[in-house]
Amino acid sequence: MGSALAEQLNGISTMSKINIKQYYSTKRKRDVVTGAAIALFGILILFQLYITIVFPLQLRHQKFLVLEMEKDEMYEQIDRIRDAIRATRGKDFAQKGEVKLVEGILDQFALHVRENGKDMNLEQVSELRNVLSRYELTVMTWKEKKTDNYHIRQDTLDTTPYARTIETSILNTH
Repeated sequence: MGSALAEQLNGISTMSKINIKQYYSTKRKRDVVTGAAIALFGILILFQLYITIVFPLQLRHQKFLVLEMEKDEMYEQIDRIRDAIRATRGKDFAQKGEVKLVEGILDQFALHVRENGKDMNLEQVSELRNVLSRYELTVMTWKEKKTDNYHIRQDTLDTTPYARTIETSILNTH
């Protein structure tokens, strides 16, 4: 008797599921609207995945590329200034000494950058490029003026504090 009752209840519950399904579900045909809705939902999911996973990776990669481009420009700037200073000649002992002094400083910068350039951050690279721009301006002024007065200010040539700052910050990041 228990099994017959269970079969009847099972039959009723199956019947009621069919009736409920019949009344409350819709039979949707495959048409353009349904396909568009499914496609838009899929695109939305893919876009959310792109925003949460791929986009941050691209931003990080872009920052890395900006840093590498700045470093490359810094290397080119140092080489350009060094080539220009080698072509600059003074007329007397003081001018030749000043040119040699700037050439020596630029050689030290080049050596420092070649050894520690991979550890420099964007702020350090841009600060060094500003210093190099001052040197480039000085060298170009020497070439354009072609006068006997080569003397430049001492604060333009004094780079020891800056070099120490860069070395300290590089050592502190490791």
